[in-house]
Amino acid sequence: MKKQFFNFLKGGFLMGLIITLLGFQQLHAQQTVTGTVTDDLGPVAGANIVIQGTTTGTQTDFDGNFTIEASPADILEISYIGYASQDITVGGQTTINVKLAEDASKLDEVIVIGYGTAKKKDVTGAVSRVSAESFENQPVTRVDEALQGRAAGVTVAKANGAPGAGIKVRIRGVNSITGNNDPLVVIDGVLGGDLSTLNPNDIASMDVLKDASATAIYGVRGSNGVILVSTKKGSGKGKINVDFFTSVSQVPKLLPTLADNVGDFARIENIRKLRIGQNPTFTDSEIAGFDRNGGTNYQDEILRTGFSKNLQISASGSEGKIRYFLSGNYRDEQGIVINTGYQQLSLRSNIDAQISDKFKVGLNIYGSRGEKNNNFESLGNGQGSLMYKANTWDPTTPIYDADGNYNRRSTRGIGSLNLNPVLTLRETKASDVDERLSAALNASYQITDNFSYSLVAGTQINNYNVQRYSVEGSDDTPDANFNTNKFTSYQISNIFTWQKLFNDTHDIKLTGVQEYSNSKNIRNNYNADNLLLPNGYYFAETANGFTIGNNFDERELSSFMLRAEYILANNLSLTATARYDGTSVFRPGKKWGLFPSIAAGYSLINPSESSGFINNLKLRAGWGQVGNQGVNTYGTFANLDNNSYSYTGDAPSPGTFITSFSNENLTWETTTQTNIGIDLGFNEGRGSFSIDGYKKTTSDLLLNVPVSGTNGGGNVNQNIGEVENFGFDIAFGYDIIQNENLNWNANLALSQVKNEVTQLFGGLDQIDGQFQAPGGQARVVNIIQLGEPLGQLNGAIFLGTWKNSEAAAAEAYGKKPGDAKYQRDADGEIVFGAIGNGTPTLTWGFNNTISYKNWDINVFLNGVHGFDIYNLMQAGITGGAGDSRSFMAADQVNQWTSSNETDIPATVQLFNSSRYIEKGDFVRLSNFTVGYTFENFGGLANTTLKVYAGGQNLFLITDYSGYDPELSSRRTDQGNADVAPGINVGAYPNPRSYTLGVKVGF
Repeated sequence: MKKQFFNFLKGGFLMGLIITLLGFQQLHAQQTVTGTVTDDLGPVAGANIVIQGTTTGTQTDFDGNFTIEASPADILEISYIGYASQDITVGGQTTINVKLAEDASKLDEVIVIGYGTAKKKDVTGAVSRVSAESFENQPVTRVDEALQGRAAGVTVAKANGAPGAGIKVRIRGVNSITGNNDPLVVIDGVLGGDLSTLNPNDIASMDVLKDASATAIYGVRGSNGVILVSTKKGSGKGKINVDFFTSVSQVPKLLPTLADNVGDFARIENIRKLRIGQNPTFTDSEIAGFDRNGGTNYQDEILRTGFSKNLQISASGSEGKIRYFLSGNYRDEQGIVINTGYQQLSLRSNIDAQISDKFKVGLNIYGSRGEKNNNFESLGNGQGSLMYKANTWDPTTPIYDADGNYNRRSTRGIGSLNLNPVLTLRETKASDVDERLSAALNASYQITDNFSYSLVAGTQINNYNVQRYSVEGSDDTPDANFNTNKFTSYQISNIFTWQKLFNDTHDIKLTGVQEYSNSKNIRNNYNADNLLLPNGYYFAETANGFTIGNNFDERELSSFMLRAEYILANNLSLTATARYDGTSVFRPGKKWGLFPSIAAGYSLINPSESSGFINNLKLRAGWGQVGNQGVNTYGTFANLDNNSYSYTGDAPSPGTFITSFSNENLTWETTTQTNIGIDLGFNEGRGSFSIDGYKKTTSDLLLNVPVSGTNGGGNVNQNIGEVENFGFDIAFGYDIIQNENLNWNANLALSQVKNEVTQLFGGLDQIDGQFQAPGGQARVVNIIQLGEPLGQLNGAIFLGTWKNSEAAAAEAYGKKPGDAKYQRDADGEIVFGAIGNGTPTLTWGFNNTISYKNWDINVFLNGVHGFDIYNLMQAGITGGAGDSRSFMAADQVNQWTSSNETDIPATVQLFNSSRYIEKGDFVRLSNFTVGYTFENFGGLANTTLKVYAGGQNLFLITDYSGYDPELSSRRTDQGNADVAPGINVGAYPNPRSYTLGVKVGF
C-alpha cells in the first residue's frame, strides 16, 4: 500500500501537475507589466516600483502584487525600507516576480520576539534568526539539520543515527539537574511544539530567544530558551513546488575487532581461559580452520546500505483577500541497521484572510503520522544496545546451525552471553507510531490606529502508541507489550497592543497578554509474558502472565504579561517585561511567580545616518528572571507503590509502600541571567558581526533528594542546589563576493559555555548519577560534583599493567603480572572519581552559499570541542564486563606477555576506568550540495527545474575511535541525559549519505 501510494505521488500526480502547467500558458499585453514582491515571510505590501529616471511608479497591494505600464527598454526600481533595492530591465518580460533581500546596513528586518514582532535594529535582547534561505539548498529532512550550527548559543546534537531518532537542543548550556532542559518551541504562536515532527520545508524562519530579557515574556516556560517557528504563507499568483530526493546511506567505518581475524580471537580466548585456570576452548585444528575460512562478523551482519526517499509538494498563492500555503511531505527511510526504518506523512494548511481593512484571520492546521520500525533507542538496551551485543558476540558461532535454525546463543558459551543479535533484529516486530494533529486560529482586529487586539487559540493532540513483539523475552520465550500515551492540550492567548509615535522622536509600544493553557496525559500499558504461541504480537492472549498499568495527569497554567517598549530618536531602545504565572503543579501559596526583565540598546553609529565603512554599532544589555516548574504533576505529593509480602511464610498479603515523600513548600526553579552584547555592521551592509557575553544562575533547583533508610527510604523533591552557566556567542556574516554572476555568502556561528554546579543539598560535594555500566557490575558511571560542570564521568584511573618486576606488589592486591593496574588509596582500595566530562564547551557552524549564474553550492561544516567520550562500547569489546568476558578488540593481539610487557591487560579489567575515556572533539563536513537550475524549463514561462546532488556527513575529523563522537546511548530510566552526556554503550551509527534530487517550480 505504501509503495503504491508513493508511486502515485511520484508518477501520476507529478505528471498531472506538469500537464496542468501546460494548460495554463497565457499571453500578456506587451506594454503591461505585472508581478509580485515578496520577502522570506511572504508578500511585501507597500513596496515601491518606479521606472528609473521618471516619476512614474506604483506600490504593491496587500498581496504584494503590482501592475505598471512600461516599455521593454525601461528599468524598474523596486525598493522597500530595510531591503536592498533591485533594478530590473523589462525587456520582453510581462511578469516580474521579485524577492527582496535584507539590507543589513539598515537592519530593519522584522524579528519575531513573542506575542509580536520588532525591527532587528530595535531588538534589545539576545535573539538569533535562522531563515529558510540558510538551509533551502540542503536536502533537509529534520529540523535539527536546519538549526544545527546556524544560531550562536544553540547546541543541537543527534541522540543517535537511527531514522526518526530524537534530537537534543540546548540554548546556552544546561540549567536543571533533574528537570527538563528542552527549550520551549512556539509554532505560529502555539506553545509546546515538537521540532522532531515538523516538516522543515514548511518553515519560513526560526527566531531563537536566548537571554532572560527576551525569554521572560514566556515566564515559567522560558527558562531553557525559546524557539519561535514561523511557517510559510502564500502570496501572489498560484505556485506549485515539488521536491523529490533519494539518498543512499552507509556506516562510514566498521570498528576493528577480532571478528576480522577469528584465528587470533580463538588463540587469545584459549590464553584467557588458561590464565583463569580453565581448559582451552579451541583445538589447534579448529584454530587452523578459522585461519583458513574465517568466522562471522556480527557487526557486518547487522549493518547494511540504507535507501531513503523524500517527496515534498507545496502550493501557495493568493486569491483576492485570501492567502494560502498547502504542503505535504512523505518520508521513507531505511536504517543502516537491518530491519530498522522510519516512515512519516505530514500535511499542512495555512490560510489567511483579510476580512476587512481592520480584521484579519488565519487558520493553520498541521497533521503528521510517523512510524519507527524496531526503535533502536528502546530495543534490548538492558545489557547494552544491539550494536554493543553485535560487536561482542562470539564470531566462531554462525548465525544458523546445520539445520538452518538460529543459533540463539554462543555454542561455546563465550563472547556476549546475550541472544543472537541477528535473531533479535530480524524476528522482533516493534512499531512506534506517533500521530499528531495541531491547529492554530490567529485573529487580529485594529480597534483604532494605535490599538489592536489579537487572539491565538491553539490545540494539540498527540497519540504515541508502541506495539512490540520481542523474541528476547523473559525465560528465553517471546513477550508482547503495548503502551499508549495520549496527550491533549489547548491554549487561549489574548494579546492587546498599543503603539504611538510622538513628535517623530518617541516611539512607545505596550503589549498586554492574558493566557491560559491546559494539558492532559493518559497512559495505558500491558505486558504479556511467555507467549505459548510464538507467532507474533496478536497472540499475546496466549501468554502465561499479564501485567497492566494506567496513569493520568493534568496541569494548568494561567498567565498575565505586560511588555513596554520605548524607542528614542531611533537610537535608544528600552524594553521592560513582567510575567505573572500560576501553575497547578504547586500547592496554594506557592502557585504564583513573578518573572521580570529589563533590557536596553543604544546605537553609537546609526545605520540610517552613517555612510562610513562601519555603518552600524549598537550596544545591548539586559537582565531578567525566568522559572521552571519541572516536576511531575503530582511531584509535591507522597507517592505509593504496590507490593506483597508473606508475613507467616504462607500466601503473601497485598500492601503499599512509600516511594516518595510530600513537600508542600516546593516551588519554582529560578534562572537569573545577565547579557551584554555588541552588534556591528560594515562595508555597506555586506558584513555583520555580533557578540554576546552572558551569565545565568539557576537557583532553588528542583532536586529529587534521597531519604535515608532510617526515615523510610525513598526520595523527596526539594528546592536545593544551584547551577551556573557563563559564556559568549559570536555570529559573523559576510558577502565575500557580490556581483552580477557570482555571489558567495559565508556565515559563522560560534558558542562557548562553561557550566558549574555551585551548590548541592545537605552540604554534599558529590552525588551519584543514575547511569549504570552494562554487564552486571552495577557501578554508576556519572556523578554530579560541586564546583565542576554537569556531565562528570566516574571511574578508576588506569595505570597500565602489572609488570614482572611488580609481581610482589601485585600479589598484595590479589593480582599478578599482566593484570590491569589502577590507582589505589592508602587502604589499598581502587580509587573511583571524576575521570572526564562529557559536556562540550565550544560549538560552531560555518555555512557557505555560493551561486554562479544558474549554479549553486552549499558547504556546511560544524564542530564541537572540549568534551570527553566514555567509550563503554570499547570496554565491552575489550572484555571488561560480566556478560562479555571474551576479548574482541583488534589490539588485543599485542596484549601483555612475559616477554612482551605491554600495557594491554591479558585478563578482564574494570569496565569503568580512564582507559576508555577519549577526547570527543570533532569537525564534520555536514553537507556539500551542488545544484543547477533550468529556467523557463521546457519553454514554459516561470517554470524552473533544479537538479542537485550532494552528500551529508562526508568526512569527520576526530581522534575518537568509535563510530561517531556526537552520538550517545542510554536507557530511559537512567535520569536526566544532561548529567550523563558523552556515554556510548553502542549508539546507532551516524550514516554517511549521498543524495540526488530534483525540484520543480511553476
